[in-house]
Parts: sequence; structure tokens; C-alpha cells
Amino acid sequence: MHTLTHRLRLFAHQHDDIPAFHAAYLVTTFLVAAVFSLGYFAILIVLHMMLDYVKYRDYFRFPLRLTLKAMMLESIVDIALLCLSLTLSVYLSTGLALSLVSGVFRSSLTLIAALGTIIPKIHILEHLLAVFLDVHSYMYTPHADIRRPLSKINKIALGTIIVTVLLLLLSIALFHGREAELLDLILSRLSLKL
Repeated sequence: MHTLTHRLRLFAHQHDDIPAFHAAYLVTTFLVAAVFSLGYFAILIVLHMMLDYVKYRDYFRFPLRLTLKAMMLESIVDIALLCLSLTLSVYLSTGLALSLVSGVFRSSLTLIAALGTIIPKIHILEHLLAVFLDVHSYMYTPHADIRRPLSKINKIALGTIIVTVLLLLLSIALFHGREAELLDLILSRLSLKL
């Protein structure tokens, strides 16, 4: 057992120097992002936020308001990417795309929709893997910007969330008469099916 532990620690220290590890990691991350729906990534974000609540409320003993701010700071980019991916899924769905464009543009929209949903999932997955693989140091290190105003990236993420929510509300008008189709589309993207 001691030898196995030693080998695992050695691998953990040297894995950055192994090109095959990076290739396998990238392929696995891409496959997970392509196979799993947005619902799984929403659950990962919620789990991360719950971990942040425990971290800031129980360990650092922050007041509730500062705890909620810290939770948002830790996850705001992931939430923005999830909202962006959901919005792209709705706007580039085949139902809406068929009514707006035809022919050659449909295949381009399919590719854009795939990239627009997979790339945010990859970022969310990598961020959460970094947190969960080194949870000990994560739990004992507060966010650097917790007592500062929102950084530029946080403002961009907040703006992205606002714009995507407004676009999702606007999609109700675009799906006028087909609201059930829109609801089914959103629920299928957020479902926990593979």
C-alpha cells in the first residue's frame, strides 16, 4: 500500500511533464463536455457554491452578506458561461434556426451551437476540477477580491448574465405560439440525461 501511495504522489508531482497526460486530459474534458447536458454543469456550480458557503461561513466566519458576495465572486464566471451556453442553445436551436435561415447556414449554425455549448462546459469543468482536486488549500484560502469592488472580469461576467437572461426572455417572443417548444428545449438542455 505504501508503494502505491508513493507512486500516486510521484505521478501527481510529475504529471505536468508527461505529454500523454495532457492529451488524455484534453480529450476526456472535451468528451465529458460534449456528452453531459448543461444540467450536470449547473449541479457542479451549485455544489461549488455550497462548498463556498461552508468555507466562508463556517471556516472564516464571515457575515452572511460577505459570504454571499464571496460565493458569487467564486462562481460568477461559471454562471455567466452556463447562461451563455443555454442562450446559444436556444437561439441556435434547429427550430428557431429553421424559421430564420435556410440551406448552407444551418450547418454553420450547428457547428457554432456545438462550440458555443462545449467550450463553456470545458471551462466550467476545468475550474471545478481545480477546486475539487485541491480542496484542502482551496478551503483555507479566501478569494483575493472579497473586500474589493468587482474586477473587470466579474463585471463582464455580470453583464453577460444580465444580457443572456434578457435574451432568454426575448426568446419567448420569438417562439410566440410555440412556447411549449421553447420550454421543452430549455428543459432538455438542463435535464440530467446523457
